[in-house]
Amino acid sequence: MLARQSWRITTLLGSIFVLFGAHFSLALAQSRSETLEAIAKLKGNEREARLREGARKEGNLIWYSSTTAEDSLALNRKFQELYPFVKVQHLRAPSEKMIERILLESRAGSFKADLVALPEIELTVLTQRKLLLKHAGFEHEAFPANVKDPAGYWTGIYVTAWVLAYNTNLLTAQAAPKTYADLLNPKWKKLMAMDTEPYSWFITSFRYLESRQGTAGATEYFKRLASQELEWRKGHSLIGQLIAAGEFPIGVEMQAGSLERLKAQGAPVDWVALDGVVPINNVGVSVTAAGANTHAAVLYYDFLLSRTGMEIMKARNRIPTRPDVTVPYLKTYKLLPFDAQVVEHFDRYVNQFKELLKPRS
Repeated sequence: MLARQSWRITTLLGSIFVLFGAHFSLALAQSRSETLEAIAKLKGNEREARLREGARKEGNLIWYSSTTAEDSLALNRKFQELYPFVKVQHLRAPSEKMIERILLESRAGSFKADLVALPEIELTVLTQRKLLLKHAGFEHEAFPANVKDPAGYWTGIYVTAWVLAYNTNLLTAQAAPKTYADLLNPKWKKLMAMDTEPYSWFITSFRYLESRQGTAGATEYFKRLASQELEWRKGHSLIGQLIAAGEFPIGVEMQAGSLERLKAQGAPVDWVALDGVVPINNVGVSVTAAGANTHAAVLYYDFLLSRTGMEIMKARNRIPTRPDVTVPYLKTYKLLPFDAQVVEHFDRYVNQFKELLKPRS
């Protein structure tokens, strides 16, 4: 999620490269784009041979992501088992920190990543800044349209699904809130936790309630939710640990995959889809316009989209976007996708969230 520097991005976007750096980056992007177009025309063994030959000469790959260090390590190990001649350098940070770093490096002409894997909000910003290139990927056709950028700049590798979490030692399944309206019950006052920057969940939830109750009704709902005196914490991992420890019984907007991981580890947690709907957003991968290791980038991109890569993410309790590598626990719910068009009005939604819910760091 793009965070409170919400946004310092506005200032960063107003900056430009020095003249020499801009011309050099443009030429590099054009050459890289031409290579991607040539690769896209190849099929089967010929394509694989070309990628291996090019990646062997390059010998390196740099990718930036918001994926956890543990998940990235599992992916990198398998990739290097398949392609030991490519040295993988991975830089990980929360998405709001990563987007700021990328924009700062781009301004300075020092952005060198070959791939980025980030939520679709950040990918939309990078696309607008012409920092990404179109690339379909070898098995691109296996993925449904709702997990791909319509313009072809990125493909989703997993989905973040937002649900309500509860401690099963403190609440039974029958007692846990089931609807958005249930959260307004006075008995939950001071007993619910929320991240300080839940922007994707807030935007999608607001638009969902707005479609049912109108703008005034959705606005009033969040005012009433604020009066429940939410427990504010920074970071969903921390909140999940605190719920499991019994610090508070409910987490309003938590990641279903992370909760499934905690459950598998024996933690006393479970989750509910409020109103039977689940706000979601894609985390996608894209080839950058700036990197130098084009063939290695395509190899890793294709690896992430492959059954092998997707099975690794599934084993890490992620929710893969590939239809033939599915998780069962979202099938019965209506999914509410994040609308990329709201990026143009993101500042307004962030300010609205802060005004209505008044989060405390």
